Amino acid sequence: MLDGSSISRLLAGEGTVGRYGELLKLGRRGDNLTPHHVPSNAYMVAKVSGYTRNMGIAIMMEHPIPGAGGRHRQTLSYGQSPDLSLLPRQVLAEEIQDLRSLYQREGVYTETIRRGLRAIIQLNQSAWTGVFEKEDHPV
Repeated sequence: MLDGSSISRLLAGEGTVGRYGELLKLGRRGDNLTPHHVPSNAYMVAKVSGYTRNMGIAIMMEHPIPGAGGRHRQTLSYGQSPDLSLLPRQVLAEEIQDLRSLYQREGVYTETIRRGLRAIIQLNQSAWTGVFEKEDHPV
């Protein structure tokens, strides 16, 4: 859009979830989509042994190029340093909630997005066994 804000509908392919490297291959010049790591790439690099950027779990989000605005740029983790004091499960939950809130505010919290958010959780849990489990706390 000319004013740099997000559009009021999902773009074709928005909400698709997978590994970052695979999603990059799906994109094409001018589609105004980009994969968004959840949890953020910076957090995962610091916290998960064996993690690589391309193996990270991501969701395709609106990101107008060239330009400003777009849903990707509105995420809390976009361009921010991660809070490494938080547990992976907490970070995943916060970033899922951020995406849910963002898509609700935009009026495009559709079944596609709901399925995508569930897939992000499931893929992270299966890709990084034990990383996102509940912590046992002594009583």
